[in-house]
Amino acid sequence: MDNRVQLFLGKFLGGELNNLSPVLDRDLGYRYPEVEGFVNKPEEAEPFLRSLEGLGLMTSEVCGNLVCCTKCGSCLVDRVSSLSEGMIWRCRGCGASVNEGDVAFLPVSSYSFSEKGIAKISDALVIKPLREFLLERGYRIESPGALVGESDVEHSFDVLAYGGESDEGVLAIDFVVSNRQMGESKVVSMFAKVYDTSPLKSVLVAFPGLTDTARKLANQYGIELVETSNVSSMWKELRKVIPPVEEFRFEALDVMTLLSLPDHLRKTATVTSKLGRATANEISRTTKRARAVESGYLNQLVRMGYLRKERSGRKVLFSVVS
Repeated sequence: MDNRVQLFLGKFLGGELNNLSPVLDRDLGYRYPEVEGFVNKPEEAEPFLRSLEGLGLMTSEVCGNLVCCTKCGSCLVDRVSSLSEGMIWRCRGCGASVNEGDVAFLPVSSYSFSEKGIAKISDALVIKPLREFLLERGYRIESPGALVGESDVEHSFDVLAYGGESDEGVLAIDFVVSNRQMGESKVVSMFAKVYDTSPLKSVLVAFPGLTDTARKLANQYGIELVETSNVSSMWKELRKVIPPVEEFRFEALDVMTLLSLPDHLRKTATVTSKLGRATANEISRTTKRARAVESGYLNQLVRMGYLRKERSGRKVLFSVVS
Protein backbone atom coordinates (compact mmCIF):
# COMPACT_ATOMS: atom_id res chain seq x y z
CA MET A 1 0.00 0.00 0.00
CA ASP A 2 3.07 2.27 0.22
CA ASN A 3 3.87 4.12 -3.02
CA ARG A 4 7.49 4.49 -1.94
CA VAL A 5 7.88 0.73 -1.77
CA GLN A 6 6.15 0.27 -5.13
CA LEU A 7 8.43 2.81 -6.83
CA PHE A 8 11.56 1.50 -5.13
CA LEU A 9 10.85 -2.10 -6.16
CA GLY A 10 10.08 -0.78 -9.63
CA LYS A 11 13.72 0.33 -9.87
CA PHE A 12 14.77 -3.27 -9.30
CA LEU A 13 12.18 -4.70 -11.68
CA GLY A 14 13.33 -2.21 -14.34
CA GLY A 15 16.97 -3.25 -13.90
CA GLU A 16 18.04 0.15 -12.56
CA LEU A 17 19.01 -1.14 -9.11
CA ASN A 18 20.40 -4.43 -7.87
CA ASN A 19 22.81 -4.32 -4.93
CA LEU A 20 22.83 -1.37 -2.53
CA SER A 21 26.18 -0.71 -0.89
CA PRO A 22 26.87 2.01 1.68
CA VAL A 23 29.21 4.90 0.91
CA LEU A 24 31.28 6.76 3.48
CA ASP A 25 30.03 10.17 4.52
CA ARG A 26 31.84 12.63 6.77
CA ASP A 27 28.66 13.95 8.37
CA LEU A 28 26.62 10.75 8.69
CA GLY A 29 29.32 8.09 8.80
CA TYR A 30 27.72 6.20 5.90
CA ARG A 31 24.67 6.47 3.68
CA TYR A 32 22.71 4.76 0.89
CA PRO A 33 22.36 7.38 -1.90
CA GLU A 34 20.13 5.23 -4.16
CA VAL A 35 17.49 5.05 -1.43
CA GLU A 36 17.41 8.70 -0.41
CA GLY A 37 14.92 9.72 -3.09
CA PHE A 38 12.32 7.48 -1.43
CA VAL A 39 12.68 8.76 2.16
CA ASN A 40 12.48 12.18 3.80
CA LYS A 41 16.00 12.29 5.23
CA PRO A 42 19.24 10.37 4.41
CA GLU A 43 19.34 8.84 7.88
CA GLU A 44 15.96 7.18 7.20
CA ALA A 45 17.39 5.15 4.31
CA GLU A 46 18.67 2.18 6.31
CA PRO A 47 15.53 1.84 8.50
CA PHE A 48 13.58 1.79 5.22
CA LEU A 49 15.80 -1.01 3.90
CA ARG A 50 15.52 -2.93 7.17
CA SER A 51 11.73 -2.72 7.03
CA LEU A 52 11.80 -4.24 3.54
CA GLU A 53 14.15 -6.94 4.79
CA GLY A 54 11.67 -7.69 7.57
CA LEU A 55 9.01 -8.20 4.90
CA GLY A 56 11.23 -10.63 3.01
CA LEU A 57 11.74 -8.25 0.07
CA MET A 58 15.46 -7.69 0.66
CA THR A 59 18.43 -9.48 2.18
CA SER A 60 21.45 -8.00 3.91
CA GLU A 61 25.08 -8.93 4.38
CA VAL A 62 27.74 -7.28 6.52
CA CYS A 63 30.25 -5.72 4.17
CA GLY A 64 32.50 -3.87 6.59
CA ASN A 65 32.94 -2.20 9.96
CA LEU A 66 33.18 1.44 10.97
CA VAL A 67 35.15 2.63 13.96
CA CYS A 68 32.81 4.21 16.51
CA CYS A 69 33.16 6.15 19.73
CA THR A 70 32.97 4.11 22.94
CA LYS A 71 31.60 7.13 24.80
CA CYS A 72 28.58 8.12 22.70
CA GLY A 73 28.37 5.43 20.00
CA SER A 74 28.86 7.87 17.12
CA CYS A 75 30.79 6.72 14.06
CA LEU A 76 31.82 10.32 13.29
CA VAL A 77 35.42 9.77 14.40
CA ASP A 78 38.71 10.96 12.93
CA ARG A 79 42.06 9.24 13.14
CA VAL A 80 44.84 11.29 14.75
CA SER A 81 48.48 10.11 14.52
CA SER A 82 50.78 10.32 17.54
CA LEU A 83 54.26 8.79 17.55
CA SER A 84 54.41 8.34 21.34
CA GLU A 85 50.90 7.00 21.95
CA GLY A 86 50.18 5.14 18.73
CA MET A 87 46.92 5.77 16.91
CA ILE A 88 44.27 7.89 18.59
CA TRP A 89 40.66 8.40 17.42
CA ARG A 90 38.82 11.62 18.18
CA CYS A 91 35.00 11.74 18.14
CA ARG A 92 33.41 14.72 16.39
CA GLY A 93 30.17 13.98 18.25
CA CYS A 94 31.21 14.28 21.90
CA GLY A 95 34.86 15.32 21.54
CA ALA A 96 36.23 12.25 23.34
CA SER A 97 39.61 10.74 22.40
CA VAL A 98 39.91 6.95 22.20
CA ASN A 99 43.09 4.93 22.06
CA GLU A 100 43.50 2.52 19.16
CA GLY A 101 43.18 -0.55 21.40
CA ASP A 102 39.90 0.66 22.93
CA VAL A 103 37.86 1.51 19.83
CA ALA A 104 34.51 -0.13 19.08
CA PHE A 105 33.26 -1.21 15.68
CA LEU A 106 29.89 -0.80 14.00
CA PRO A 107 29.00 -3.44 11.38
CA VAL A 108 27.69 -1.97 8.11
CA SER A 109 25.56 -3.93 5.64
CA SER A 110 24.93 -4.05 1.93
CA TYR A 111 21.43 -4.97 0.72
CA SER A 112 20.12 -7.01 -2.19
CA PHE A 113 16.61 -7.49 -3.55
CA SER A 114 14.95 -10.84 -2.96
CA GLU A 115 13.46 -12.12 -6.21
CA LYS A 116 11.58 -14.81 -4.30
CA GLY A 117 10.08 -12.32 -1.85
CA ILE A 118 9.09 -9.85 -4.56
CA ALA A 119 7.50 -12.62 -6.62
CA LYS A 120 5.17 -13.40 -3.68
CA ILE A 121 3.68 -9.88 -3.76
CA SER A 122 3.66 -9.46 -7.56
CA ASP A 123 -0.16 -9.44 -7.60
CA ALA A 124 -0.11 -6.19 -5.63
CA LEU A 125 2.70 -4.45 -7.54
CA VAL A 126 0.94 -1.85 -9.68
CA ILE A 127 4.26 -0.36 -10.83
CA LYS A 128 5.37 -3.56 -12.60
CA PRO A 129 2.61 -3.80 -15.27
CA LEU A 130 2.56 -0.01 -15.56
CA ARG A 131 6.26 0.13 -16.47
CA GLU A 132 5.97 -2.86 -18.79
CA PHE A 133 2.97 -1.35 -20.60
CA LEU A 134 4.69 1.98 -21.25
CA LEU A 135 7.92 0.39 -22.45
CA GLU A 136 6.01 -2.01 -24.71
CA ARG A 137 4.24 0.99 -26.27
CA GLY A 138 7.55 2.68 -27.01
CA TYR A 139 7.76 5.31 -24.27
CA ARG A 140 10.89 6.40 -22.48
CA ILE A 141 10.14 6.50 -18.76
CA GLU A 142 11.43 8.05 -15.55
CA SER A 143 10.10 6.65 -12.28
CA PRO A 144 9.82 8.61 -10.14
CA GLY A 145 10.19 11.73 -12.27
CA ALA A 146 10.16 15.45 -11.60
CA LEU A 147 8.91 18.48 -13.55
CA VAL A 148 9.56 22.12 -12.68
CA GLY A 149 6.38 24.17 -12.90
CA GLU A 150 5.82 27.75 -13.94
CA SER A 151 6.00 28.63 -10.24
CA ASP A 152 9.62 27.32 -10.17
CA VAL A 153 8.47 24.57 -7.79
CA GLU A 154 9.66 21.05 -8.63
CA HIS A 155 6.82 18.52 -8.61
CA SER A 156 7.30 14.76 -8.37
CA PHE A 157 5.22 12.26 -10.36
CA ASP A 158 5.29 8.51 -9.90
CA VAL A 159 6.02 8.01 -13.61
CA LEU A 160 6.90 10.39 -16.45
CA ALA A 161 6.68 8.93 -19.96
CA TYR A 162 8.19 10.69 -22.96
CA GLY A 163 7.39 10.12 -26.60
CA GLY A 164 10.97 10.60 -27.74
CA GLU A 165 12.86 13.79 -27.05
CA SER A 166 11.78 15.60 -23.89
CA ASP A 167 10.40 18.55 -25.86
CA GLU A 168 7.86 16.29 -27.58
CA GLY A 169 5.62 16.41 -24.55
CA VAL A 170 5.21 14.29 -21.48
CA LEU A 171 2.71 11.89 -19.99
CA ALA A 172 2.48 12.33 -16.20
CA ILE A 173 1.20 9.40 -14.15
CA ASP A 174 0.47 9.01 -10.46
CA PHE A 175 -0.95 5.91 -8.85
CA VAL A 176 -2.57 5.13 -5.55
CA VAL A 177 -2.88 1.68 -3.97
CA SER A 178 -5.30 1.08 -1.13
CA ASN A 179 -7.59 -1.53 0.39
CA ARG A 180 -10.59 0.73 -0.20
CA GLN A 181 -11.84 3.32 -2.67
CA MET A 182 -9.92 6.56 -2.46
CA GLY A 183 -11.46 10.01 -1.97
CA GLU A 184 -10.82 13.26 -3.78
CA SER A 185 -7.62 14.31 -1.92
CA LYS A 186 -5.36 12.43 -4.34
CA VAL A 187 -7.16 13.98 -7.32
CA VAL A 188 -6.80 17.51 -5.91
CA SER A 189 -3.13 16.90 -5.13
CA MET A 190 -2.43 15.69 -8.66
CA PHE A 191 -4.34 18.53 -10.29
CA ALA A 192 -2.24 21.10 -8.41
CA LYS A 193 0.91 19.56 -9.90
CA VAL A 194 -0.61 19.21 -13.37
CA TYR A 195 -1.84 22.80 -13.43
CA ASP A 196 1.62 24.14 -12.63
CA THR A 197 3.62 21.84 -14.95
CA SER A 198 1.13 21.40 -17.85
CA PRO A 199 2.04 17.90 -19.09
CA LEU A 200 0.43 16.96 -22.39
CA LYS A 201 -1.58 14.23 -20.67
CA SER A 202 -2.12 13.25 -17.03
CA VAL A 203 -3.32 9.86 -15.78
CA LEU A 204 -4.22 8.68 -12.30
CA VAL A 205 -4.12 4.91 -11.74
CA ALA A 206 -6.29 3.93 -8.77
CA PHE A 207 -6.18 0.44 -7.25
CA PRO A 208 -8.89 -0.61 -6.58
CA GLY A 209 -10.66 2.67 -7.53
CA LEU A 210 -12.04 6.07 -6.54
CA THR A 211 -15.25 7.21 -4.94
CA ASP A 212 -17.95 8.72 -7.19
CA THR A 213 -17.09 12.22 -5.97
CA ALA A 214 -13.38 11.76 -6.70
CA ARG A 215 -14.19 10.31 -10.13
CA LYS A 216 -16.34 13.32 -11.06
CA LEU A 217 -13.64 15.69 -9.85
CA ALA A 218 -10.96 13.97 -11.96
CA ASN A 219 -13.21 14.27 -15.01
CA GLN A 220 -13.75 17.99 -14.33
CA TYR A 221 -9.99 18.53 -13.96
CA GLY A 222 -9.21 16.67 -17.19
CA ILE A 223 -7.28 13.88 -15.45
CA GLU A 224 -7.65 10.50 -17.16
CA LEU A 225 -8.50 7.60 -14.86
CA VAL A 226 -7.52 3.95 -14.77
CA GLU A 227 -9.41 2.04 -12.08
CA THR A 228 -8.88 -1.65 -11.53
CA SER A 229 -9.00 -4.14 -8.68
CA ASN A 230 -6.96 -6.70 -10.60
CA VAL A 231 -3.36 -6.02 -11.59
CA SER A 232 -3.50 -8.64 -14.34
CA SER A 233 -6.26 -6.70 -16.14
CA MET A 234 -4.49 -3.35 -15.91
CA TRP A 235 -3.13 -3.48 -19.47
CA LYS A 236 -6.66 -3.55 -20.86
CA GLU A 237 -7.62 -0.45 -18.87
CA LEU A 238 -4.39 1.38 -19.71
CA ARG A 239 -4.98 0.89 -23.44
CA LYS A 240 -8.18 2.93 -23.16
CA VAL A 241 -6.38 6.11 -22.08
CA ILE A 242 -2.74 5.80 -23.21
CA PRO A 243 -2.13 5.54 -26.97
CA PRO A 244 0.99 4.03 -28.59
CA VAL A 245 3.94 6.41 -28.61
CA GLU A 246 3.58 7.18 -32.32
CA GLU A 247 0.07 8.54 -31.68
CA PHE A 248 1.06 10.59 -28.65
CA ARG A 249 2.11 13.98 -29.97
CA PHE A 250 1.31 17.66 -30.06
CA GLU A 251 -1.33 18.83 -32.52
CA ALA A 252 -0.48 21.45 -35.12
CA LEU A 253 -2.52 24.61 -34.64
CA ASP A 254 -3.87 25.06 -38.16
CA VAL A 255 -6.49 27.60 -39.26
CA MET A 256 -9.46 25.25 -38.79
CA THR A 257 -8.32 24.27 -35.31
CA LEU A 258 -7.76 27.90 -34.40
CA LEU A 259 -11.30 28.82 -35.52
CA SER A 260 -12.73 25.99 -33.42
CA LEU A 261 -11.24 27.37 -30.20
CA PRO A 262 -13.25 29.57 -27.81
CA ASP A 263 -12.65 33.30 -28.33
CA HIS A 264 -10.48 33.74 -25.23
CA LEU A 265 -8.17 30.85 -26.17
CA ARG A 266 -8.08 31.84 -29.83
CA LYS A 267 -6.79 35.28 -28.88
CA THR A 268 -4.02 33.79 -26.74
CA ALA A 269 -3.02 31.29 -29.43
CA THR A 270 -3.00 33.95 -32.16
CA VAL A 271 -0.76 36.31 -30.18
CA THR A 272 1.59 33.45 -29.26
CA SER A 273 1.84 32.52 -32.93
CA LYS A 274 2.75 36.09 -33.87
CA LEU A 275 5.38 36.42 -31.14
CA GLY A 276 7.01 33.06 -31.89
CA ARG A 277 8.41 32.19 -28.45
CA ALA A 278 7.25 34.36 -25.58
CA THR A 279 6.64 34.44 -21.84
CA ALA A 280 3.23 34.84 -20.23
CA ASN A 281 4.22 38.43 -19.36
CA GLU A 282 5.02 39.28 -22.98
CA ILE A 283 1.80 37.70 -24.22
CA SER A 284 -0.32 39.45 -21.56
CA ARG A 285 1.09 42.85 -22.55
CA THR A 286 -0.13 42.24 -26.10
CA THR A 287 -3.56 40.83 -25.18
CA LYS A 288 -4.06 43.53 -22.48
CA ARG A 289 -5.16 40.85 -20.02
CA ALA A 290 -3.77 40.13 -16.56
CA ARG A 291 -0.72 37.91 -16.54
CA ALA A 292 -2.37 35.39 -14.19
CA VAL A 293 -5.35 35.09 -16.55
CA GLU A 294 -3.10 34.72 -19.59
CA SER A 295 -0.97 32.13 -17.82
CA GLY A 296 -4.07 30.03 -17.18
CA TYR A 297 -5.09 30.21 -20.86
CA LEU A 298 -1.57 29.33 -22.01
CA ASN A 299 -1.36 26.31 -19.75
CA GLN A 300 -4.78 25.16 -20.93
CA LEU A 301 -3.55 25.31 -24.54
CA VAL A 302 -0.45 23.34 -23.51
CA ARG A 303 -2.62 20.64 -21.93
CA MET A 304 -4.71 20.54 -25.10
CA GLY A 305 -1.52 19.90 -27.06
CA TYR A 306 -1.54 23.10 -29.16
CA LEU A 307 1.34 24.95 -27.47
CA ARG A 308 4.77 23.90 -26.31
CA LYS A 309 6.12 24.97 -22.95
CA GLU A 310 9.84 25.07 -22.21
CA ARG A 311 12.22 26.62 -19.72
CA SER A 312 15.17 28.83 -20.61
CA GLY A 313 16.98 29.65 -17.38
CA ARG A 314 14.33 31.17 -15.14
CA LYS A 315 12.02 32.01 -18.04
CA VAL A 316 9.06 29.85 -19.13
CA LEU A 317 8.51 30.20 -22.88
CA PHE A 318 5.44 29.28 -24.90
CA SER A 319 5.33 28.59 -28.64
CA VAL A 320 2.84 27.25 -31.18
CA VAL A 321 3.26 23.68 -32.40
CA SER A 322 3.96 23.63 -36.14
